Amino acid sequence: SGGKDSTVVSHLVRKALNKQEILHIFGDTTLELPLTYKYVEDFQEKYPNIPFLVEKNEENDFFEMCKEIGPPSRVKSWCCSIFKTGPMGTTLSNFDEEFLTFYGVRRKESLSRSKYQKISKTPKIHGGIVTSPIIDWLDLDIWLYILSEKIDFNSNYKNGFPRVGCWLCPNNSDYSQLLARIYVSKKIDNSLKWDIDDWKNILYDF
Repeated sequence: SGGKDSTVVSHLVRKALNKQEILHIFGDTTLELPLTYKYVEDFQEKYPNIPFLVEKNEENDFFEMCKEIGPPSRVKSWCCSIFKTGPMGTTLSNFDEEFLTFYGVRRKESLSRSKYQKISKTPKIHGGIVTSPIIDWLDLDIWLYILSEKIDFNSNYKNGFPRVGCWLCPNNSDYSQLLARIYVSKKIDNSLKWDIDDWKNILYDF
């Protein structure tokens, strides 16, 4: 995802296996914070030996879908399966052999994730076993590891975001929504196709 947890898992796995050639997959929801895309580009440039795939839904536009079926909510979050796990699952289904997938999820992130197992199988990701090596880590553990190992991380955290992901996720805190109003604006980044004002208009119209 380009977040701090994924960054730590990437470093841990490569360090433990003493190998850089571990396939990385970035699920581009097309709704990432602008600096996340910059971080992913910088990561690829810094580690050219890491095989890297960028997966995204090329067929659908999130905002157009919101106009048709309504925006996602905490109760009905249809967006993740369509714009994140769906495209990744489609690509991974093309692999014949089984493989081991490393997740950057932690139990302390949410009530639903508190029930996750460290090793499991998931219907969202094809291909065998899923393991979550940092599942019992705290935020403090993550930051201490990043700082002690001198790992580059996503600059969105320096701007105050407590988590990085889709900037309009219904699970975001009020504080993250406030920051999105500042940093996801065409007044700041003219390259944006959609920004916080467009999202606000869709919600009001709905």
